[in-house]
Amino acid sequence: MQDLTESVRNSGVLEIRDELASISGGKVLDVGTQHGRFITTMMKALKDYDAFVGIDISENDLEKARERFPDSTVQFRLMNAEELTFEDDAFDTVCVAYSLHHLENPDTVLGEMVRVLKTGGHMIICEMYSDGDQSDAQRFEILTHHLGARLDRMEGIPHFDTFSRRELKDTVEALGMRGVKVFETTWSLGCLYCDKSHECEDPRSDYNLESGREEIREILERARNHDDTDDIQHEAVLLLEKLESIGYHSASQLFFICEK
Repeated sequence: MQDLTESVRNSGVLEIRDELASISGGKVLDVGTQHGRFITTMMKALKDYDAFVGIDISENDLEKARERFPDSTVQFRLMNAEELTFEDDAFDTVCVAYSLHHLENPDTVLGEMVRVLKTGGHMIICEMYSDGDQSDAQRFEILTHHLGARLDRMEGIPHFDTFSRRELKDTVEALGMRGVKVFETTWSLGCLYCDKSHECEDPRSDYNLESGREEIREILERARNHDDTDDIQHEAVLLLEKLESIGYHSASQLFFICEK
């Protein structure tokens, strides 16, 4: 692990790392795995594990996930998370990261995750949130993310505004899990294992600004391919104009570690 910046050390993410380091993952299910990035992080963070299964509804995303683990025993399966085809009590650990606001029925998905989790197993949920004491650069990222979500919905892709902290806590509390631990962090767990965190430290670094430019320009180009997107295009142009002065930094996150 690289030398950590002061900002990372004070973010709250080290407490998450320490908690996960005490958990033997066993057989782990990653829901909404997309390109498998969270599996990579969990492999490094857990005390140990036996196997990983990643599921997603997009075959294109799963192909990229398989490329990430070409020589691995990680299994990737095309599956609707609202109707998991696994038996009850099939996994020792289930996790979902940065995906709840992409789900049309998150309560249904979480209920399925509880069903396939063994008694005594762990559920891990990580999700960015939209409120709280966040920096201008973080709020800028949230605005950009929400603008992209509006465009996704126009194209029929489930993608909704990110939740507030209260909404996320209420959703998890409704699951009736025991031993729920809640962590807040201004940096993601993956930053602990990434060699780019020093470049991410400054919201106005070339790395962060270029990340913001790429996301906004992609939204703008996609919007130009649709009718009735003048408002989205206008907001994207304004965001590009303000990016240099405000900067760009990923939003804060809630991290839940629950026991069934």
